[in-house]
Amino acid sequence: MVHTGPVRHHPLVALAAAGLLATVPMACSESDGRTLPAPDPAQTTTTPSAPVIQSSADSVALFTLESTAFVDGGAIPDQLTCRGAGLSPPLSWTSPPADAVALAIVARDKDAGGLVHWVVTGIDPAVQGIGEGGVPEEAVEGPNGSGTLGWLGPCPPSGSGTHTYEIALLALPAVVVVPAGSTAEDTAALLEVSASERAVLTGTVTASRAP
Repeated sequence: MVHTGPVRHHPLVALAAAGLLATVPMACSESDGRTLPAPDPAQTTTTPSAPVIQSSADSVALFTLESTAFVDGGAIPDQLTCRGAGLSPPLSWTSPPADAVALAIVARDKDAGGLVHWVVTGIDPAVQGIGEGGVPEEAVEGPNGSGTLGWLGPCPPSGSGTHTYEIALLALPAVVVVPAGSTAEDTAALLEVSASERAVLTGTVTASRAP
């Protein structure tokens, strides 16, 4: 299910796989020792090899993350940045690992020292997405790099070129408790190091030209 509910702000606590070879017995030559007689049909057996077919149960499901607002590596629309309403992006994902007890999201500006733009944790693994501007009812948003709660809309400084933003969906195999008063960086780092797997989506925003 994709959650489209409103943003909820709470104190940050994270719930944290043969074929058989043909066998051809060969009789010893009783001639000059340099020629090999033709094989006796009675002594020759052939077992055809069978193809190896991978069952669907053996295939590995991919943990992926995507958005209806922009493609991976594409431009993030103004609606999600400081040039527009600054709403958090709509996201959907597939196949979280079976051992995940919770999911979390960490978004960073890779061209601004990894500045944290979003932290969400306590997402139920049964949830399959987040609507634009919202988070699941039981999820918790943490502080961003500006010190406020929730999504910090990308706003690269004038003349700083194109910035790449990485949104990582983290699978948490155990409960993660974030100490009260933790900074955005501390919180994000704790969630990242606690994750067993991650699915990543990137987007870009180009700064306006310097005057």
